[in-house]
Amino acid sequence: MNKTGNIILLILFAIGGVLALGKVFVWGESVTNYGSYTTWGLWVGMYIFLVGLAAGAAWTGICAAQRNGGEPNRLTTLSFIVAGVSLAFGLAFIGIDLGKPLKGSSIFLTPNFSSKLTWASWIYTVFFGCLAGYFLTQAKKMFMVLAGVAAAGFVLAEGLFFGGMVARTLWHTWLTPLSFFTSAIAGGCAMVYLVGSISSKPIIEEQGDFLRKSLLLAVIIHLVVEVLHLVTGLSGSAEKIALTKTLWTAIPFWGIFLVVGIAAPLFMLWGKSKTINILPPFLVLFGLAAYKYSFVRYGFNQEPIPGISNAFQHAKLSLTYTPSSVEWMVAIGFLSGLFLVVNFAVTKFFAMKAKNETPAVEVTT
Repeated sequence: MNKTGNIILLILFAIGGVLALGKVFVWGESVTNYGSYTTWGLWVGMYIFLVGLAAGAAWTGICAAQRNGGEPNRLTTLSFIVAGVSLAFGLAFIGIDLGKPLKGSSIFLTPNFSSKLTWASWIYTVFFGCLAGYFLTQAKKMFMVLAGVAAAGFVLAEGLFFGGMVARTLWHTWLTPLSFFTSAIAGGCAMVYLVGSISSKPIIEEQGDFLRKSLLLAVIIHLVVEVLHLVTGLSGSAEKIALTKTLWTAIPFWGIFLVVGIAAPLFMLWGKSKTINILPPFLVLFGLAAYKYSFVRYGFNQEPIPGISNAFQHAKLSLTYTPSSVEWMVAIGFLSGLFLVVNFAVTKFFAMKAKNETPAVEVTT
């Protein structure tokens, strides 16, 4: 990425960071458009998007190693850098949404293991430990496998948490955990493909065909799962049918996710061209971000008691939700920061590795 691009990302990241700090320490929930019925929104959507992306990136790296006889290679290392940074920014999103991120330590000091989110939080820590072991020790193969298992653990915990919510009819299905896995695989593969294409083209020249085919397959599988979601949703209760129709007719879902994030990349990936093209993985990521936002947004598009939204007239007592300008700027800023940090980490890591591997030239006089 050129200097101008990095400067733009840095400025956006700085703006998002300042606004996030303002929300946490100064303004509180007054700068968000949450209400009594819609308690989660854009930031929670980005949280589950990036958490899944981290897991998918790790699995992509493990698959690359399996193609190399089970030994980690450069694509594995790139994937693990992407995974670590993505998870860190995902946790930043949920910390800002909760408003008191420093209180997150209570989940470790006084854990409640009956909560799936407690399990997810502990497994996040294990995952970071596995990444540290991969980069700092010689036991890369062992820590690579453990990281893959940990990634499956926290994706499963997140999927069961959302899928087990009886009060959220749209989410309450066995397909929710499955969709968390399929979207994670597609998102992680797309992110590795995109970062590699921008920051480490030699790796993509070697592994680009593998990533292209993997991304194509992952997108198709996730689309199949979403079609199953549609079929089962339209076969359920009247409330389930109404929520499913609302989701599938919403512009973020059909316009951005299905058209921009699924149909367009499939068309571009279907060919056999081996040239590096950053557009398909970028569109997949853009579509999946809209998909996760829609998943959260329209999961709250139901009344806790029929007719209650019409009983009282107030902005905070409405089923409608549109992210505020602060929510948008923080999200854009953090996502910009993600790409900035990942690009910097990948570029510097492989530059240092190449320098260390360059044999010293003996000078004779």
